[in-house]
Amino acid sequence: MNIAVIGGGVIGEAVARNLAKAGYNIIVTEKRSERIRELERIGLRVTSNNRLAARQADIIFICVKPKDVKGVLEEIREDAENKIIISVAAAVSLSFLRKLAPKSKIIRTMPNLALIVSESFIAYSPSPDLSQEDVEVAVKILSVLGKPYMIDESHMDAITALSGCAPAYLALIAEALTYAGLYAGLDRELSLKIAAQAMIGTGKLILEGGKTPSQIRDMVVTPGGVTISGLLELEGFPIRHAFIKAVKAATEKSIEISSQISSEG
Repeated sequence: MNIAVIGGGVIGEAVARNLAKAGYNIIVTEKRSERIRELERIGLRVTSNNRLAARQADIIFICVKPKDVKGVLEEIREDAENKIIISVAAAVSLSFLRKLAPKSKIIRTMPNLALIVSESFIAYSPSPDLSQEDVEVAVKILSVLGKPYMIDESHMDAITALSGCAPAYLALIAEALTYAGLYAGLDRELSLKIAAQAMIGTGKLILEGGKTPSQIRDMVVTPGGVTISGLLELEGFPIRHAFIKAVKAATEKSIEISSQISSEG
């Protein structure tokens, strides 16, 4: 299967590299000459011609910035007819995508940066006119990049704010724990490894072990122990409130960007 990845930035590179590793025939499009050379150095086939890439492809990934989606789809519209287009652009609605490429089969997705290591939660919303077979083809491809999960498009802004932004939120926690380890006398590399592995392990306890966050907390806490002393300190700060406010603000921003893109289209 031939797959075109329109846009050779961080996300586009990750999509192309992982799909190429999985055995798909990949062509990436990129306009910047320096970036083209970088992508070629890691073994990817690259062109600056979006129409050529779309013409050769069975599946087309749109991995450009939201503001550039309109121009790209207008450019490749004829070459993308009857082909599956998978958009990873945040805040760009299905209706907007379908308006620009009415004869294509559109799937809107929201991955996050973890697709670099094939561990992204990938929310996806297929256009209602897609066949079950088309959706299954797309899901098989998305499974190379992480864990696909079909959602109602009305939830996309909230998922963008939570899942899309989550690597930044968790990186902030990892950084804080690393500095805490430094303060406690551990070296930087060891502190960072401990924080990162704790995140991986806790995630697996939830996803694979079936534990809730409160169950995990209670399993670690013992009467008069070390963990309860640390938790008592954390209770002095509005951590839960801070994350709720962050996701709320990010959701509102996603809605604002989506409305702006739609009005400009």
